[in-house]
Amino acid sequence: MNGKVYVNRTLNLKRIRYIGLDMDHTLIRYNSEEFERLSHSIMKEKLIKNRNYPDEVRSLAFDYNLAIRGLVVDRMKGNLLKLNRHSAIRASHHGLTAVDFKTQQKMYKSTYIDLGDSEYMAVDTSFSISLATLFAQLIELKKSHPAAYPDFQIIADDVLNVLDEAHRDGSLKETVKKDLSRFIVKDPKVVAGLEKFKRHGK
Repeated sequence: MNGKVYVNRTLNLKRIRYIGLDMDHTLIRYNSEEFERLSHSIMKEKLIKNRNYPDEVRSLAFDYNLAIRGLVVDRMKGNLLKLNRHSAIRASHHGLTAVDFKTQQKMYKSTYIDLGDSEYMAVDTSFSISLATLFAQLIELKKSHPAAYPDFQIIADDVLNVLDEAHRDGSLKETVKKDLSRFIVKDPKVVAGLEKFKRHGK
């Protein structure tokens, strides 16, 4: 946190008495790669124990560079989509395999995706990289063992639900609390920024 606040209009902070800050990636800065690796590991265990996924899921290695924030999951077709700012498909992957342009054109009659459609799930937070990664890996496993895995839509929902469970039931937070230096990046500027606000009566 530095001393500057960026807004889309002029804002006189002298008139502002209260300032609210979100915790994640604002007051708390995470080591994203380690946090996503932990999420990936916990999701795998929950899928195996609570949703009867095959034990081979446990052997999936986390790859932080496999997915980025901003992708879209096609729940029905089992694809990961990269869109441009107009929501047009720029690239797509089925599992870990890139879909060639001609196949993509046949698969998607329109190149534009309506993100309000429940068929699609946006990977739009810094906590979603492990979700997209695990989804793609599970689709890849399903190619080899179709009967061992549920439909694409169920895989997408299961991965999302176990990630939500991990945030709710404390399995993520408890692990982070036990090893703060691994998961949390200490930033002195956060304290300095908060102290500056206090000095100015906020």
